[in-house]
Amino acid sequence: MTDNQDAHWEKIAGKLHGELDTAGEQEFDALMSEPILRKDFEKAQSIKNEFSTAEIRTVEGKTKSWSRVEAGIRWHQLRWIRESLKYAAIVAFAFLAGNLLRTNAPSDNTLHYSEIKVPFGQMSQLVLSDGTQVWLNSGTTLRYPDKFGDKSRAVTITGEAFFKVAKMPDKPFTINSTDLSVQVLGTSFNFSAYQEDSYASVTLVEGKVAIEDSKGVAIAQLRPGQMATKEKSSDKLTISEVKTASYSAWTEGKIFFDDERLDQIALKLERWFNVEISFDDPNLKSKRFTGTILKNKPVDQIMQALELLSPIQFKHKINANGKDQITIYKRI
Repeated sequence: MTDNQDAHWEKIAGKLHGELDTAGEQEFDALMSEPILRKDFEKAQSIKNEFSTAEIRTVEGKTKSWSRVEAGIRWHQLRWIRESLKYAAIVAFAFLAGNLLRTNAPSDNTLHYSEIKVPFGQMSQLVLSDGTQVWLNSGTTLRYPDKFGDKSRAVTITGEAFFKVAKMPDKPFTINSTDLSVQVLGTSFNFSAYQEDSYASVTLVEGKVAIEDSKGVAIAQLRPGQMATKEKSSDKLTISEVKTASYSAWTEGKIFFDDERLDQIALKLERWFNVEISFDDPNLKSKRFTGTILKNKPVDQIMQALELLSPIQFKHKINANGKDQITIYKRI
């Protein structure tokens, strides 16, 4: 490449990036009086404009991009014809504009969602993009973005989950369900909202949460050791003091029942062991139990433990083509 050609492309690069002083502008104007040189400038400007629409360029990058093009051209010292030299410089300029400065390009703010469904009889655990830890109980569905937005974090759940929310004071974390929403900044709590249950509940272990209704209106705040329960048949919200270990121990494979009705226990056993439980005598549903069981034990052992604590007995029918069936009878 000759010195005249170097000067020619330097002036074009300087003009494209607004780096020419008064004398440089005058020299550039003189170059543009030649139709061939003006055509070169128009082609280079067109390429720059195409890349400028997709990339953001720093002041430092403007100088570096041309310096690297110029150094590369000098290093090769190729004796091409005039047209080849011109288009080689244009291509190099465009390539560097699109690659060296790609880190400054605007980010895509579109949220992309994923959904995880935990089958009955299983559990799952995951960590969200912000560092929040989530344990999912049997029969639970969680919908969450692959990456949270700049101002908020929100997920949707059906079922039961235990959350340890990563603390981000400027970005609240919201859990949404059909009947309740919970907004937190950083805390640990259990959230239960199965479709087949007659209620939805939030049990706070640590931190502070705000309870909202389905319309996003704040209706209560919880402190550690409290549980909020909302009956699905009404707008009534009940807040009570509870032993939080009873509502988080399932993440460790332990199940606590604290004066709980047998029909509610049966629902949980159906999810945890993927079985169907029915009552021969409806009056048995209201029987209450307090105790602890381990989820890694066979369902028959758990039913036998319940038999020892109350006047019931059970029959277990194995179904090779579907869920096993358990029927609860009154002990004779």
